[in-house]
Amino acid sequence: MDILRRFWLLWAALAAIALGFVLLYFRSLSLGPILLVTGYCVLLPFFLWRSFRRNVGE
Repeated sequence: MDILRRFWLLWAALAAIALGFVLLYFRSLSLGPILLVTGYCVLLPFFLWRSFRRNVGE
């Protein structure tokens, strides 16, 4: 359970990316790209920033 709590932002990013590709497969050309951009350009970089900000400056 601790792994879900620690990496919840990563799971949200991966879910948004996967759902975006599924929606593109079913020809949803409005919501699919929005989810892909949100997953790749917002959630994933925010997860990486939160994960590694403690190690900067040591």
